[in-house]
Amino acid sequence: MGSHRTICAWCGREVKENSAVYGLGAKARSQDLIEGKDGTFLPFHLVLAGKTVYGAVVASDSDAKRQGWDFAFMACSGRCDRALEKALQEELDIAAMMLN
Repeated sequence: MGSHRTICAWCGREVKENSAVYGLGAKARSQDLIEGKDGTFLPFHLVLAGKTVYGAVVASDSDAKRQGWDFAFMACSGRCDRALEKALQEELDIAAMMLN
């Protein structure tokens, strides 16, 4: 089995094997955006935070999908998890204001 690296979506640090990780889910605006992309990582450009984070498109038969999520983000700590969640919410809030 090949090795792989797990990277925190917020700070970009490598998550050490057997370390605790934090997860955050998100919904897609449209299923058309993610159709056929299960398991791939897509960039999310967070203008207000000045950074790009990557989220995985969850598999259609996964627990995350059954819970209603389309994307999964992994964070290395509670602090990174909270920062990522706040930044994503701020972007959504701004987008919602612009649409109204």
